[in-house]
Amino acid sequence: MTTRPECGTSCGYRSSGAEFGIRDRYISPEFAQLENEKLWPQTWQVACRVEEVQNPGDYCEYTIADQSVLIVRGKDGQIRAFHNACQHRGMRLKEGSGSCAELRCRSHSWCWNLDGSLNEVIDPQDFDQDAISPEALQLPECKAEVWAGFVFINMNTDAVSLDEFLGPVRGHVEHYGIDKMTCTRKRTTVIAANWKLCHEAFIETYHAIGTHPQALRYFDDTGMIYEQHGDHGMHRIKPGNMGRSSPRLEDGGDRSDVLMALLSDLGGFDFINEGDVDMANSLMDTVKALPEDVSMGSFFADIRRQQSAAEGIDLSQFDDSELLAGELWNVFPNFTIPCNAGNALIFRFRPNGRNHEECLFDAYYLKQFADGAERPALESEFYPDWRDTKAWGAVLMQDLTNLPVWQRGVHSIGYRGPVWGRPDGNVANLHRVLSEYLSK
Repeated sequence: MTTRPECGTSCGYRSSGAEFGIRDRYISPEFAQLENEKLWPQTWQVACRVEEVQNPGDYCEYTIADQSVLIVRGKDGQIRAFHNACQHRGMRLKEGSGSCAELRCRSHSWCWNLDGSLNEVIDPQDFDQDAISPEALQLPECKAEVWAGFVFINMNTDAVSLDEFLGPVRGHVEHYGIDKMTCTRKRTTVIAANWKLCHEAFIETYHAIGTHPQALRYFDDTGMIYEQHGDHGMHRIKPGNMGRSSPRLEDGGDRSDVLMALLSDLGGFDFINEGDVDMANSLMDTVKALPEDVSMGSFFADIRRQQSAAEGIDLSQFDDSELLAGELWNVFPNFTIPCNAGNALIFRFRPNGRNHEECLFDAYYLKQFADGAERPALESEFYPDWRDTKAWGAVLMQDLTNLPVWQRGVHSIGYRGPVWGRPDGNVANLHRVLSEYLSK
């Protein structure tokens, strides 16, 4: 395994052969149990959005492997995270999401206040008084902090602060204004693949050649930038390469073909606004008449600036690359933030309960609104089978199609393990950090 990279370095690690033991990380129930014991109880992870616990009394259950954590906004407005178990006999206090005035067990009706303090024990005379004192029965709490509208939790109450954990991620991501965006939609589905394999598909772009060949019509995938920043990673398209066909193609088409391909993919899964798409479509004749020195990237970036200005949002401080496809951060262990000024599509990956060969995939759709503008309520959608909707768009559907096949592939006894090169730097880094957690 590679050693810890310095902040901001591009991983030069290249496997001298197959990485022994990595294959088992996707298929071994024993390895999954190690993660359940040493990873998930020890690391910061995204539990929900603030929109899901908007008002006092709102709650949202977060599940990871076989653990359940209840995120609750108290009457004082503070967001807290509690281990979701009645202290009498272990019944889960709440499931799913909703709003309540108290946390009352559905079995024997013991009750807690929204701040985790004891409210009521039924027939207290029948119990040892020390065992049922308010101090003894305070709900066990996790650390909870909010950043960029996401509620992060850590079951280890001695863990470092979220700010220290995020390190350089915070400043880079906030540059794009994601901390000012509102989540308008959350889509969740089940993928028949290990959570790491699913996460890895979104922390490198090397797979575009085979998985997203149509994307090469509108972006030059050569010269991709990969960096590792401690526990986290970043990759991005080289500035100037968006809106330009890959040299891998013999014929990338004319300018209008490039723009149409870009609009079809990015608009298809809501990575850009509908208004941007409509305006670009209305200007196809203009595209054909553009001077040769005006790139498709610059043209579409200007459209985004104009459309946002019409909505009362100033994006003039962002350069073309930041408006088309900025930095894409993978936050250890399972959170991916593709940065894009004005709106964003963010991903989370979790094991599906104790089934280590299935992943719960969450897509969060974020949008920036003008100051004072009305913000729509968050819409949540769950699809047991991702094929139940085509709203993912072509790019995501290609990944969702590939991943179950990939999971079956790593079962092969003929597969020795990954051979990592520069494009896999963030994948190698993910496994390095995971090894550190599991070795403690």
